[in-house]
Amino acid sequence: MQEQAKYRVVWIEQTARYQVQVIRPRIIFGWLGITPDSARWFHLLQQISSFHFQGRRGHFTARKETRKRGGVYWIAYRHIHGKLRKKYVGPQARVTVARLEEIAGELEMGPRPKAGA
Repeated sequence: MQEQAKYRVVWIEQTARYQVQVIRPRIIFGWLGITPDSARWFHLLQQISSFHFQGRRGHFTARKETRKRGGVYWIAYRHIHGKLRKKYVGPQARVTVARLEEIAGELEMGPRPKAGA
């Protein structure tokens, strides 16, 4: 069984900003003071294997995966109507707020109808 994400990126409506939070045992969360898309954000992505994203357009869990061809990529996962959906986010350099919101929106809308169906 995979361990839960220990980090999350959350859109905070009151401040109109994203926060990177850490989830620790016995403590719900603590703000890390890291801004997504910053150098510290990309450094954090090197250190962690997953995080939860709760944005303006939706939510999902992102996991770092190594592909057989040697690359390390981030993949978004979300259960929708009892089915696990996954979506390619990209390599670390593409894990930006804009890309995360794009993926959240696509997952929120559900699967696209197949051509000719």
